[in-house]
Amino acid sequence: MAEQTQLLNLQRVILESVARGVDHIEAINQICMLAESLVANAVSSVMLMNNNDQCLYVYAAPSLNASEIEKLNGLRPSPGGGSCGNVIYQQSVQYVSDTFKDDRWQDIRHLAHDFGIKSCWSIPIFSGESKIIGTFALSSFEHREPSQFHRMLLDIGAALISIVLNRNQSQESLRQFEKVFEGSEQGIMITDASHIILSVNPAFTKMQGYTAEDAKGKTPQILSSGLHDAHFYRTMWESVVNFGQWRGEIWNRRKNGEVFPEWLSISEVKNTAGVVTHYVSTFSDLSDLKSAQKEIQYLSSHDALTGLPNITLFRDRLENAIPIAMASNCKLGLLALNLDNFKFLNDSLGYASGDKLLSLFAERLKDCLGDTDSICRHGGDEFIILLNKMQDDDSISNMVDILLNEISSPFAFAGSNISTSCSIGVAVYPTDGSDFEKLFGRARKAMLQAKESGRNTARFFTEKLNNDSLYYLNIAYGLREALAQQQFELHYQPQISLRTGQVIGAEALIRWHHPQNGMQSPAQFITIAEQTGLIVEIGQWVIEEACRQAREWQKAGLPPLSIAVNVSAVQFRRGNLDKLVMKALEKTGLEPHRLELELTESLLLEDIDHLIAQLDTLKKLGVQLAIDDFGTGYSSLAYLKKFNIDRLKIDQSFVRDINNDPNDAAIVRAIVQMAHTLNLAVIAEGVEDEAMLKHLRETGCDEVQGYLFSKPLSATAFATFMQSRL
Repeated sequence: MAEQTQLLNLQRVILESVARGVDHIEAINQICMLAESLVANAVSSVMLMNNNDQCLYVYAAPSLNASEIEKLNGLRPSPGGGSCGNVIYQQSVQYVSDTFKDDRWQDIRHLAHDFGIKSCWSIPIFSGESKIIGTFALSSFEHREPSQFHRMLLDIGAALISIVLNRNQSQESLRQFEKVFEGSEQGIMITDASHIILSVNPAFTKMQGYTAEDAKGKTPQILSSGLHDAHFYRTMWESVVNFGQWRGEIWNRRKNGEVFPEWLSISEVKNTAGVVTHYVSTFSDLSDLKSAQKEIQYLSSHDALTGLPNITLFRDRLENAIPIAMASNCKLGLLALNLDNFKFLNDSLGYASGDKLLSLFAERLKDCLGDTDSICRHGGDEFIILLNKMQDDDSISNMVDILLNEISSPFAFAGSNISTSCSIGVAVYPTDGSDFEKLFGRARKAMLQAKESGRNTARFFTEKLNNDSLYYLNIAYGLREALAQQQFELHYQPQISLRTGQVIGAEALIRWHHPQNGMQSPAQFITIAEQTGLIVEIGQWVIEEACRQAREWQKAGLPPLSIAVNVSAVQFRRGNLDKLVMKALEKTGLEPHRLELELTESLLLEDIDHLIAQLDTLKKLGVQLAIDDFGTGYSSLAYLKKFNIDRLKIDQSFVRDINNDPNDAAIVRAIVQMAHTLNLAVIAEGVEDEAMLKHLRETGCDEVQGYLFSKPLSATAFATFMQSRL
């Protein structure tokens, strides 16, 4: 009877402490000390599991000092891990009456001798979800079996400790919710089951304009913009009823009457009986995102400096004009126009004035053209012009003369009379080709001939310009020899995480040890390799060699890295790139997610269905996909929606002047924001100084590569570079 009274008194004391709001550690220590007072010559302890290393650590042991507790910490659950270790290992109560002999203590027998513990009884502590999260133990300095009273004491103690821990967890969750509610950047609104607003957070007030006092007692109809019909709201609430939530874009009205887009999430809250008691809604203002998307969409089809169509839009217009010209038996003139000596003007006047000057030249060119003609800036001081519905070559020549005269006419600028000239190359449809690539390539060849002829002139393409393809043939033959004689080598440029500063990957870049001309960069032969189809064999070698080298680095003890490999449109057209990648991964043993294929934006204009099928196969395999040189001419949000891309690579042409050119800075910022909205990582290439790095870090870019960290290195030099950073 006395023992029962003692147990009841233990329960009463602890429950009163819990009711008074005593700190949970104090309450658990109180349980331990009361247990020790009821069991002579014994100490008690509470140990909890650490989810990170799956070991037990002392949570409470009021009779032990810090050094004694340190000896017990890190106890690993095992058959020989003592009473507490076996509670976790065997998921059951453990009563050990002789710690000096019992096999359950064989791994920590030294602790029994150090502490003088001769018997130890341990019982599980359960979470609110009935999972064992720790142990409550009584350790005695004498050999003995637990009596019925001792067993009941352990049961009650463990149950009380569980109550205290679960109550503390609930209170902590409530405190965290309050902090999230008050500090969230998203607007939050809580209503009752009848949709009456109970509370809103500060972010809601800032976003919607309604204070808590304004909103309480009203319904969410105060936010209605009037732009959605009854069907929209009926569908929304049907989703909440059927699935417990709804997420989507909605237009709402602020208190000041402004209508704006939001991302709204509504979730129902049920009690233990499954009855809906509340609704929680979160709001995110999409105004800036919509504005950024609109800007990016414009930039994806227009030149940021001049506002002219970019190469993608221009190409579309040319390809649309060709069948019309064919049907009407007209000609098209494709002009490649380059300003002469513009670099001198740019250097003399400064880049800001140079940009203004480019815009003025662009306006002059536009004013010369007809309504059906098109013009785009192809980068720098080069423009491409489409002369539409030309009757003959003379009509094209007349327009070329007008352009030459207009550009060479001086005009007042920055307090001076400015004049320059231009060189124009002309290709004619259908004489010189029937597609963009051929016409544009031949127009540029003619433009280069105009430059060589002294500038301020124009040249029409002639087949003679193709006759300097001796160089082409020599390179093509040399590439076949290079494959046979193993003259290729890969160099690797490190890719750095801006979050950790660690090397997380490398881009594989091919080099050619030409027997006569020495080391050749890819710019000197890749285009010819694509034109001859040799890029398929070269590309296969590059993928396999990059995978092999990445695996070799792993075997040598270097941290696992992602290896990025550029792939050509020609490789995709062959239709078996996915099989070649699988073969390389199987042969080298590299994990698929360690390989990243970099796709050029021009590739996205290929046969979409054929391309998607191959990309889907690669993604299912686990290979990562990136768009290389993003933003240089073919950027489109439509492509990003269709292709399962992991990463965007910002072209170095934007990074180079990011600290001097506000347009480049804006483009980079817009690309990063858009990519993160689409859950894509962003890497910037061409980072050459700390100022660039600082700007990219502030913009939110994820990763970088460039000469600031390292030029492309041989495999051996790259390994040394990695070792130096470990």
